[in-house]
Order: sequence, then C-alpha cells, then structure tokens
Amino acid sequence: MSKLFDIKGYFDSSYEYQFNDRDMWEGKILLEDDGWFEGVVKDVSSSYQEDRFVFGVYHPGKVIELYKWTPTSFSSPFVFHGNKSEVGYQGEFEVIGLMGSMPYGVSRITPEEVVLGKDEEQVEIDDVKRRIEAYKVFLMDEAGRSFYDNSMAMRNVLCDNILRCYEGRGYTEEEMVAIANQVGPINDKVVKDTAEGAYQLVKKMQEENPNFFSEADADDDDLPF
Repeated sequence: MSKLFDIKGYFDSSYEYQFNDRDMWEGKILLEDDGWFEGVVKDVSSSYQEDRFVFGVYHPGKVIELYKWTPTSFSSPFVFHGNKSEVGYQGEFEVIGLMGSMPYGVSRITPEEVVLGKDEEQVEIDDVKRRIEAYKVFLMDEAGRSFYDNSMAMRNVLCDNILRCYEGRGYTEEEMVAIANQVGPINDKVVKDTAEGAYQLVKKMQEENPNFFSEADADDDDLPF
C-alpha cells in the first residue's frame, strides 16, 4: 500500500549549505514497498506554479534519490542525492542535460510521513494520484516521458542499487550478469535517443541561425590554443 509523505527540498547553488524558505520546493509523494516513489511539488518562489513531477527511490532513514521534472521548455530537470543526516537528507544536486548530469549545488530534503485517519488518508492519496496522472497526461513532454519510461524499466535495479551503494554492499558475478542483461537494451535505447536529441538540437540551431557554424569557426581562430 502507498504511504503518503509531505516533502520539502531546499537547494543552494553556492555549495555552502545555507538554506532558506525561498529557495525551496514542497509537495507530497507516495512511497511504495520497494522504495519507489512518485509525487508532485511546487517551487514556492517561482512564477511557474503548476505541479512539478518528482519520482525516484527513497529508503527511509538511509538514502533518497529524487528526480524533479518540469516541462523542459520552462526548466531543466534536476536530480537530488541525499543521505540521512540529523537535519534531513543532504547531498549534492545536479542539473540533467542532453549529454548527462552536471553538479549544480547542495540540497536538503525533508520527507515526513503523513498520519491521518484511514478515510482521510485515502482521500489525500487519491488526490496525489490524480495530480500525478494529470501531470503525465497534460504536462509531461517527450523528453520527460522518455526519461521516466527508461527509469521505470529499470525500477527494480534502481531501488536495489541505491540501497546497496548506501550500505556499501557489492554484487555477485551472477547478479552483475543479470543486471547487464536487463539494463543493456535500455542503455542502447538511451544512447539512440540522445544521439537523435543532439541531432535535432543542432538542426534547430542551424535553422534559427544559418551562419552559426561559420561564426563558431571564426571564433575558434581567435582562441589562444
């Protein structure tokens, strides 16, 4: 059965762990027995006040890895990594780009399980499920759909791997072979999608500015190396 959590995320791009109530997002997630969760949040200070979709892996008392998506026409997606500390789950967060993710700052995530009466809790859970489904139907773009589908295809591997890494446990040779067989086709699809995405990006840049590459070559002549 899904467990309902309130969740807040604080972020600091200066890497100084100086968090405040302006640079933060908050919302609700539904946690499943295997550690997988999905939910919706809103950035409190952003002009964009539609729901943002979050999903990932959360093992209470240990570790959380959270992906946060908004339509990419408005914002790049992020991934937040957090290990349990005295004040929440802290670690780095990264911005996800076409060619992978890049460090962007540090964060603190504070999930808190919601305790309600059975009927009231079910109403809240149903509302979160409705908002999640609404995001997937009306707001999720092609890039978000591809990333989410690939993650779901590897759900059991992700849930197990994140916990193992936190606990410092390795894999047997047989387990590694089994994982490679499961993940290999997905990785091939990601590589293909990335190449296609890069091609479309270059094509769009050239359409918007036919002289883009000749200008870039001219700039290269001025470089000191």
